[in-house]
Amino acid sequence: MRGTPGRVLVVALALVAIPCALLLPRLRFDHNTRSLLREDPEEDAREAALVASFGSEDILLVAYEADPLDPAAFDELEAFTAEIAGIAGLEECYSLASDVIRFPLGLALRPLLREDLAVPARREAARRALLGATIYKGTIYNDALDVVAVAATIRPGPREARERAVREVREAARRHERAGRTVHVAGVTALSMDASEYAVADMKRIGALALAVSVAVLLLLCRSLLETFVAAAATALPPLFALAGAAAVGLPVTALSAALFPVLAVVGITGSVHVLAAYGEARRGGSAAEDAAALVARRLAGPIVLSFLTTAAGFLTLEATGVPAFRAGGRIVALGMLFAIPVLLLGIPSALAWVRPMPRDRPGRLRRGLVATAAWAARRRVAVALASLLLCATGALALPRARIRVDVLQTFEPWSRIAKTYAFLEERLTATVPVDAVLEPREGTAAEALLRDLDAFSASSTGAGAQSAMSLATLVDFGRRASPIPIDTAGALDYLRTNFASITNRFEDRERRRYRIKIRVPDAASPSVLDRFEEAARRASTGTMELTGLYRRAVGTTRDLVRNLAGSAVLMAGVVLLAVSIGLRSWRLGVAAVVPNVLPPLAVFGAAALLGILLDVSAVAVGAVSIGLAVDNTLHVAFRLARERRALRPLDEALPEAVGAVGRAVVLSTAVLAAGLFCLSLSAFLPTARFGLFTGVSALVALPAALVALPAFIRLLRAL
Repeated sequence: MRGTPGRVLVVALALVAIPCALLLPRLRFDHNTRSLLREDPEEDAREAALVASFGSEDILLVAYEADPLDPAAFDELEAFTAEIAGIAGLEECYSLASDVIRFPLGLALRPLLREDLAVPARREAARRALLGATIYKGTIYNDALDVVAVAATIRPGPREARERAVREVREAARRHERAGRTVHVAGVTALSMDASEYAVADMKRIGALALAVSVAVLLLLCRSLLETFVAAAATALPPLFALAGAAAVGLPVTALSAALFPVLAVVGITGSVHVLAAYGEARRGGSAAEDAAALVARRLAGPIVLSFLTTAAGFLTLEATGVPAFRAGGRIVALGMLFAIPVLLLGIPSALAWVRPMPRDRPGRLRRGLVATAAWAARRRVAVALASLLLCATGALALPRARIRVDVLQTFEPWSRIAKTYAFLEERLTATVPVDAVLEPREGTAAEALLRDLDAFSASSTGAGAQSAMSLATLVDFGRRASPIPIDTAGALDYLRTNFASITNRFEDRERRRYRIKIRVPDAASPSVLDRFEEAARRASTGTMELTGLYRRAVGTTRDLVRNLAGSAVLMAGVVLLAVSIGLRSWRLGVAAVVPNVLPPLAVFGAAALLGILLDVSAVAVGAVSIGLAVDNTLHVAFRLARERRALRPLDEALPEAVGAVGRAVVLSTAVLAAGLFCLSLSAFLPTARFGLFTGVSALVALPAALVALPAFIRLLRAL
């Protein structure tokens, strides 16, 4: 850090940034709806068996407002269907204007033709046929007959081929849009592509905003342009290194994990606040720039190394969630935390020794206030400790009452294009979140009994909150009405298998004797809806019924994660206990640090539960990460206290002095951290927005926890 070696180090870090920047174009953005759901081999097996029995569910739906019985609109739908059907990578493309969709029109079972719309009597017959054909209503047209859709199955294959097909469909959709009419393209692959685009945009927009706001707050509080520039330039390196590392090993970035990179940049700035504060203290004490930089590196090595290792451990605990988006993000950000350590301890001090800024004299009012606050907390240690424990206990007891939000598809702000698409589909066409029930009847079960079970479950599910439910029983009912002659159940089944083989095979696997009920529930439906489905499934009398599908996975994931919030807090409390105890060789100090660090997430989630604020999958990241961020304040206070005690000061004198010495940096770093985190709440991706909001509030709660609760516990336990 002295002279030429320090300058060489700064230049070396800058040069290392160049190949890292060149790696960024290789960064892969890959958001999949399932990346937000817990990995579950049993559920994977159920879904694989579902696809094996009833075919692929990678459906693409292209919907827009139009009257299907208007001749001009029908001509347009026919042309649009033909254009989409010609796109490579799609199969089973159909709409009202395709020749594979048949209705009981007149005395024949045939497709709807334009000629049916030219004569009023035939048009009225077509209307009755559409409204009576429940197997198509809600998929390619609605019961108000003012929305039509083209549906297609994306052929299984490489991801690139599937995405290419979706892009071509979107280009065709844009050509068919009119003033005041949007053509909506929806489906699993389409949603993943949209979310990946939002991940890129969010990382650029929100990341730049969070960094800019943090730098602005730092400049406002430090009032030194040179110091702010050094801190911002240095702390931009860890996110760059982390992204380059992800690109090098092929680790994908999702819409959720992209939000963690601004956190990495902001946390780096908060670390630099402590470096700048220690440098300023040394310079005002009479040290030369190079001596001050060397002193900073020695004094802050312990708290910075331990705080960033602990924060990295907080992100790595996301591995235990089993959620791919969390796991990928946690690994990348933990790697960035490790990169931040040499940048903070070597890079910034070297830069300060090179540019030699002279910090201005700081007013002592804040310091005096912090000293007085710490002295008061030490005197009232029993009351403060009891109040802190009461808050933790209240949060822990309230947490089981937390209400859960299950957003599967509409995880974007209502004003975003994605949210508008799925809101349009749910409001005007059909619910978009699937639940599948598969019935495996016992040998010898009569067809009539089987159909009664299927029909009973469909009725129970629609009564429990499903928007629609379709099964072989639904098809049999349609077959009886569509047949030109009266037929019994066996005749209806034969009629369906002959005339509607494609759609019948999606609900009946005769070879494996498995029967499917396809249910659609509104997005963000209450998790209790799934409980009612499962209760109805247990009442099946003809065999065993098993549920699967995206909604079931989402409910199970969210429940598990929220249920494990307390476990993640306990795990991180153990990490904090070990880090502080080992780093400062005092188990009492480790115990004293536990409550002030678990207090922020428990208080925030307890308040959310008591106020009825909904929690989602992002909550589990908040629990572990907020403790990792809070421990930064704890370690700086504890290490400064140890230094004061080594100067042979009594604890009652050393404790307020330690808080006063580092308290200003704690306040500044918390302000920078909270400002950057709250920027994430502007994200269009709702889990990111909620993560930023909850983590930002936790950061603010961590401030009094470090400056009031921590001194009280240290004094109570006489930790040093």
